Order: sequence, then structure tokens, then C-alpha cells
Amino acid sequence: MRTSRRTARTVTAAAAALVITALLPPGDGVHRGSLRTTRPAAADDPAGAASTDLGVLPEPVPAGPVPRCPSLAVAGHRGAPEAAPENTMAAFRAALAGGADWLETDVRTTRDGVPVLMHDDTVDRVTDGHGRVADLTADRIAALHVTAGPGLAQPVPTLDRLLRELSGTRTRLLMEIKEQDSPGNAARAARAAAASGADVVLYSFHPAMLRAAHAAAPGLPVVLVQGTADAEDPGGLRLSGIALEETLATPERIAREHAAGRQVYVWTPDREADWRTAADRHADALITDVPAAARAWTDTHCPPLL
Repeated sequence: MRTSRRTARTVTAAAAALVITALLPPGDGVHRGSLRTTRPAAADDPAGAASTDLGVLPEPVPAGPVPRCPSLAVAGHRGAPEAAPENTMAAFRAALAGGADWLETDVRTTRDGVPVLMHDDTVDRVTDGHGRVADLTADRIAALHVTAGPGLAQPVPTLDRLLRELSGTRTRLLMEIKEQDSPGNAARAARAAAASGADVVLYSFHPAMLRAAHAAAPGLPVVLVQGTADAEDPGGLRLSGIALEETLATPERIAREHAAGRQVYVWTPDREADWRTAADRHADALITDVPAAARAWTDTHCPPLL
């Protein structure tokens, strides 16, 4: 699995020429403000490092406690559902504008075989419509608007729409394949992801869906999601990582997964205490509903990854 790289930012810290290395926000997959814009390396502070009258630098000030999380990625869970309606382009843009390294979304398939971004098996909770996703056509879903979340109602995106936006960028997409009526639907979504050129992880609670997706797109990483009860055995499927609900993400479990060569993503930590716990236990990513707040916390408490 690729981890986040930190892009350097520096600030001037005294009247003399002391320069402190600032916290580096992740650059591997960070696109602030637009899905199509790659964040460039930040320049030094224009003020620079002024020398003293005697041309002598002061003694360095101790940096304080060693920060805890050198490579902790922040993933926007369904985008940023506290900022815009969930799983919409507005929510994904809000997540990236807030500093998310990765995006997480949910994929279901319409009656006529089009993968769309929808968490529930029905459209009732999140849109102004009714019915099972699997019973509705793509055209019918395209006419609906997502109302679950703050701000203006938004159209339901197709998977292809999001993949087009992410193609050519460094933003990783955790593509959660929900349980489908047919494994062929999981394979269809995986093939679309692989063909898009976007950085996509095949990600699901359901080993059968992961096996079908992996068979269709063997080059994409595979991550099993586990909730409060352990998921089914993936049946020998090689996992690049595991996504654990917070109560499962114990120090012992995280250490065991790391020893097996798997990264660990924790969902859904939305408070500072939760981020601190995940970081102290050496998790690799936070999958959170509030990516901007999580990014602000990691920028303050995590060291640069050089």
C-alpha cells in the first residue's frame, strides 16, 4: 500500500533566523479545493530566515515531544458528509478542500448495470425518491437528488463520474463494493476502476464481492472491512489491508495485522480522542466523516514524512 508523503512547509519562528520545519500535510493523494487539481509543493515563507546583526544563529529551541503518527492518512468517509450531502461530488470536493488524502465511497449497481454511489440498498433515506437501487434504472436514479446532509441537494453520481475526476490525480479511492445481486456487478465496478487509471482500492465487507472484483481487476489492492463482528474468512484472498471498526482496532489486533504485512484503516473516528488513540496504536489511516478536522489534528500532532 502506498502511504502519504509530506510536502514541506516552513515558517519563521523568531526575530532571529531560527527556522522550524513545519508539519507536512500528506501529498500522496492530496488535492485541495478541486478534484482535478494536484497540490503543488508549498514554498518557503516569503519572510525567509533573517540573520542577526552579528551573523550568528541562535541556539535551537527544543522541538518538544516526539509526534506520534508519521504516515497517518486521512480518508473522507462518503466524502465529507458533515459539509455536503453524502457520496456526492460536492462532498468529495469538500473533503479534498479540507485536506483529505483519500476518499471513501459506496458502490451499488442499478437494474440496467450502472454502478452508482449509494450507501443504502434503497434510495429512501438519502434522496427524494423511493425504491431499491437494484430495481431502478440509471436514468431514474439520475433524476433523483441526495438530500441527506447539509447544503443544497445534489445529484447521485455514477462511479464513472468520480473515476473520471480522479484519473490522473494522486487521490486514492477506497471503493466499497456493497453486497450486489450478482458477483458480476462487483466485477463490472472493478473493471471500470482498473480501466480508469485512478488509484483505487477494492474494499468490501463481503469476501464473495472481493473475490469477484479481484478476478476482474487483479492489479488493484484488496482490503477487507470488518465491523463489530469478524467478517467471513476471505478464503485465501491476499489482502493488502484491513479496515477495522474502532472497537476492533486494539493495539494487539493492529500489531498482528502489521506483522502479517497488512495496513490497518480505522473507521469511523470523528473526535480528537479517537484520532489520538488510532495514531498511538500506529494505524495507517483514519476513515472519518470530518476529514478537515482530522487533517488539522494530524497536521498539528504528526511529524513530517520526509
